[in-house]
Amino acid sequence: MSTNTVDSQQILCHDPVDVCSLALSASKMRAAILHDDEQFSKASEHHLIELTRFDSTATVAPATQAFKNELQLSRYLRSRTSNILHQSTSVEIYSLHQQDTWAPVNASPDMIVQLMEHYSLSETLGAAVSQATTFESQFFESQTEEEGAAEGSQAGTAATTEASVDTEPDNGDNFDGINWDRLPRFMKPLTTGRRVKSWIFQHGYRVVELYDQNRVWFVCKYCHIHKVIDTGGSGVFDVSKATSSAAAHLGLQKRGHGFTKDGLKPRRTGQQLSLRQTLETGVAVSQEAANAMGNFNIQQFREVAVFCLLDNNLPMELLARPSFREMISLANPEAEAALWVSPRSVATYAMRLFQYMQPQIVCALSEAASKIHISFDGWTTKGGKRGFFGVVAHFANASGVIQDLPIALPHLAGSHTGDAIADTIKKTLQEYSIGSDKLGYFVLDNAANNDTAVSSLAHAYDFNAAHRRLRCGPHTLNLIGQAIIFGSNQEAYNNNNDEQLQTEEVYMQEWRQEGPLVCIKTPQQHEIFRSFQTAANAELPARERLHVLEPVKPVVTRWNSYYAAFKRATQLQAAYNSYAEHYINALSLEDRRACQRGNKLPEAPSWMRSTGLTAADWAVITEYQDCLEPLKLATEKLEGRGKAGKYGAIYETIPVFEYVLGALEARTRSYEQVDFNPPDAPEDHLFVNLRAAWSKANDYYNKLDRSPAYYAATCLHPYYKYYCENSWVDKPEWLTSANAGFLQLWQSYKPQRTRPLSQTTAKPRHRGIDDVIGALVRRNKAQVEAAHDDEYERWRTQEPEWTSEQYLSDGHPVKYWIQLRSKYPCLSQFAIDILTIPASSCDCERLFSELGDLLEPRRRALGSELLAALQLVRSWRRAGFDGLYNNGDDEDKWSDVKDEEIVQQYDIEGWSTTP
Repeated sequence: MSTNTVDSQQILCHDPVDVCSLALSASKMRAAILHDDEQFSKASEHHLIELTRFDSTATVAPATQAFKNELQLSRYLRSRTSNILHQSTSVEIYSLHQQDTWAPVNASPDMIVQLMEHYSLSETLGAAVSQATTFESQFFESQTEEEGAAEGSQAGTAATTEASVDTEPDNGDNFDGINWDRLPRFMKPLTTGRRVKSWIFQHGYRVVELYDQNRVWFVCKYCHIHKVIDTGGSGVFDVSKATSSAAAHLGLQKRGHGFTKDGLKPRRTGQQLSLRQTLETGVAVSQEAANAMGNFNIQQFREVAVFCLLDNNLPMELLARPSFREMISLANPEAEAALWVSPRSVATYAMRLFQYMQPQIVCALSEAASKIHISFDGWTTKGGKRGFFGVVAHFANASGVIQDLPIALPHLAGSHTGDAIADTIKKTLQEYSIGSDKLGYFVLDNAANNDTAVSSLAHAYDFNAAHRRLRCGPHTLNLIGQAIIFGSNQEAYNNNNDEQLQTEEVYMQEWRQEGPLVCIKTPQQHEIFRSFQTAANAELPARERLHVLEPVKPVVTRWNSYYAAFKRATQLQAAYNSYAEHYINALSLEDRRACQRGNKLPEAPSWMRSTGLTAADWAVITEYQDCLEPLKLATEKLEGRGKAGKYGAIYETIPVFEYVLGALEARTRSYEQVDFNPPDAPEDHLFVNLRAAWSKANDYYNKLDRSPAYYAATCLHPYYKYYCENSWVDKPEWLTSANAGFLQLWQSYKPQRTRPLSQTTAKPRHRGIDDVIGALVRRNKAQVEAAHDDEYERWRTQEPEWTSEQYLSDGHPVKYWIQLRSKYPCLSQFAIDILTIPASSCDCERLFSELGDLLEPRRRALGSELLAALQLVRSWRRAGFDGLYNNGDDEDKWSDVKDEEIVQQYDIEGWSTTP
């Protein structure tokens, strides 16, 4: 006996014209039937509920969905049961159950609920009718074959189609069971759909966004009623353009799902069952085994899934693709159910990760063992639609490990002036709590607006702009390399004749753009080159044959691309010669034909009307490789930090630039006595370019004097401590100037003395000549003590320098100074601050390179703020910082932050998360 008893007389004796009482009666009748109310069933044995008094043309507006449902029931009874009801001795009562399904009371309510979980509405009705007794039997037996055709049969389908030719399909929305308080972003559609509703809405609700009624969403009824969505599970899908995601969700093999357009989806046979499926099938599983295999960590799995998308540059909508979800479901249905199906949800979670991880970065910066050095640069996406500004922090942690950590990727709109850049950097420094006491040096490229930006920052943070503004070493080496390849200094031509100077510049331009090494561009040309390469390989001994290689296409802005092109050309010399000969012969034939016909000669690069690449040409290519080799080695030394952090730091700058200058000087001297005027003399462009490159290298080398940091870093490194002293032995004025700058910098770290440097001695009352002279020949003890107290002098004289073996093996200069902290407390801090300065701003370029990869191939419509967050989270994760669920202490705190709060805070609704 159900506790929800219902007064049968109250139900039977209602006024059918009263809309409100009718709605109340309908709800009570459903409650009575679903709870199998005995009192109601007993009363209904001798009475007939007839709700057929409404005229089919009545214009009474339905006030409730219940009224509308009962009106449909009355029309059904009136049209089908006029002759049967009076002959019935046993009355069957039908009630609306969930989505417009008539359920007979004779059928068990539990059975109906189970059917509704696995079958469509029509299938549920058919199954229920099959359990019916007297009323259904009499009803169907009294009908003709056409009238009694079963729903879903061929005859029934034909009859329904014929009867509804002039009838508009019912596209009304059913919101039974919906709790609008748990769906605050949505509302009912303003109108019903114009077309026939998709089958998916048999299993869920059609809703629209509160502030954008054009975006239609599907809410899975099962997931909503069972609060799966509320706990972070899937169940809400944007179906404005397609219903595939919602259909894939309904087709999942889990409780309350498994539907297709054609009905219940059959379960796969022969596949491995999950723990849930195993328990549901009734297989006996011990408690110990269930506990060991259960408790799947949904949040940790989601976090790993997002990191997987980021690390592999995969689109966020991948999680919604049916094929991907099917693969995950096959491995573990619990994992598939845990994944989001909306890119918006992934974007929200990414911003949640950003919110959680950013304070970790702030904390790491505050605990840094060194000052925090900054590099920044600008970058524009392809097409120039958006500009980003990358900011990277460089510092050492308490263990001496050097961190190169991206901290900001703001969208920089408008002109990139120095003041605009400075404002952006100020906001970033404030956001990460980097004050003037922790702010170190700025390592930037040679752009003039960077000079202006550092000057503005110097005024705000009170530091010497010239001392703190350092130049990116590899960027300078790139300019030197371009000078070797192209030449850029007119003085390097060593030619006072303007006309001849112009001619030489024209020859140089022609060599840059039309040489045979840069003319393989089209697919046809590549195919011809591959054929010549294959033929050349066939003539070589088996052990000397090469794989078919593609020619390297040089890029004007990168000298190292020309170095790679020269190196590849040398490897494939025979193929290049054959390729050049092929085009030279073809053009020669065309020229002869044009001359015979009196036509103009066809346009072609000048090399095609030459004799091809001679031995002298290949010698020049080899020379270029040799000239560029020192730059390649220097760039590798300045760009990469390495695992031990012993490369890519500022203490490498002076030795590396002096090595490059020495190599260029040696190469230039070898050409000084060459006469380039005779016809058989070598081309002079390499000599011209070497002079231009040396001039540019020397110019930037002289700029190193503007900051004492370069010299200080070299002197404080245990391997380079005597480098400058030995290298500049014939330039004492250089050492004097550099030492003065070093001492000025060191003075800001030295402790203030508490006692005077000299002590006054009592003068003797009577002093002879020997006493006066003797007082000045002895060393001042106070000065000796002061020199001994100077940590730098003590370290320089007492601590041994590193050997080359120590430097090349496991030498780590920052950790070296951390170990000496107790012995040299002030000097060690000075050294750690200086030795952690990077030699380049290449981390910004790496950041932009990864950002470009993140945009490809289908993320070009991502919001700028989301794109920046994705890249920063990826970088921080690689640097070893924890995600949301690797730290149990903070999990509850961040779980309290609702997705809707994040959506509102970052205006995620205004972003485009898919292309």
